[in-house]
Amino acid sequence: MSSNPSSTSGGVIIPADPFAGMAWDNTVGALLIGGLVGGVLFGLTCMQSYMYFSKYKDDRLLLRFFVAVLWLLDAVDFAFNSHTLYFFLVTNYTNPMALSGKVPWSLSSHVLITTVVDFMIRAMFARKIFQLSNHNYLLTGSLLATSTLDLVVGIIITVRAFAISSIQNLEPLHNLFYVDFAAGTGSDLYVAVVLCYYLARSRTGFNTRTDSIVNILMLYTINTGLLTAIDAALGLITALVMPHNFVFVAFYLQLSKLYTNAYLATLNNRESLRERSTEPSGFVSVHLSRIGGRTGSNPNPTPLDAKVRQCLIHSLV
Repeated sequence: MSSNPSSTSGGVIIPADPFAGMAWDNTVGALLIGGLVGGVLFGLTCMQSYMYFSKYKDDRLLLRFFVAVLWLLDAVDFAFNSHTLYFFLVTNYTNPMALSGKVPWSLSSHVLITTVVDFMIRAMFARKIFQLSNHNYLLTGSLLATSTLDLVVGIIITVRAFAISSIQNLEPLHNLFYVDFAAGTGSDLYVAVVLCYYLARSRTGFNTRTDSIVNILMLYTINTGLLTAIDAALGLITALVMPHNFVFVAFYLQLSKLYTNAYLATLNNRESLRERSTEPSGFVSVHLSRIGGRTGSNPNPTPLDAKVRQCLIHSLV
């Protein structure tokens, strides 16, 4: 912020412009764009949550509770983001020095919610990796380790952000944000690669309908991990290149919402997958030994009844 001393014109003192020299685009402007995009994503979360509870009333209670908690956390996060925008754009609209004050509590709390939501969804994917990999503790443990690192770093960032005296003095948090973004990007890519590998091994090679379902599941997996990985990577890059503005914060505001929407989209598309899986004979032929990454020597397909068929359709749930 540059100084702008008062000037005199015809004996009248003209006060200094308190807004002169302020970089609005990459500070409050970045927060506004992040908040608006976050609002759109929260609207999608509400729509997808409504669709889920309307279509899948027979899902197990634990999964329905999990979705409800995801929606609640996203709603609280949206409220926190709205408070941050209100704080800068309304409460302090004539006080540019607010950009040099303490970090708003709502912005600090957003970091905590983001890391908790991301950890919850990655834990669900770790469970599926554990099942599909035939209880491979190394693969599952690796994902849980990076996810836990992301969670712990997010908690540390939240605690330290409350103690920072100036929002423009985020240098003590930069290294933590780098680790947080890197751990998130690595975890999301890891989920996509591992799940796609085991889903690919479930291809039969002789049943086009079944292989088509596997391809769709792989596409959902890639979209789930890729969207959040790209957002986290952009946040990491902007934090490295522009550490003294809020552009990287705009990307951080979207992380949990992207993950939540991608996960809900996977849940809500099971009905269309179930319709694709139904052949005229009423079953899908697939190697039972191929599901979960196990190999088998039996060249003949094994008919799957309705219950077993859902193992394939629910492979991301």
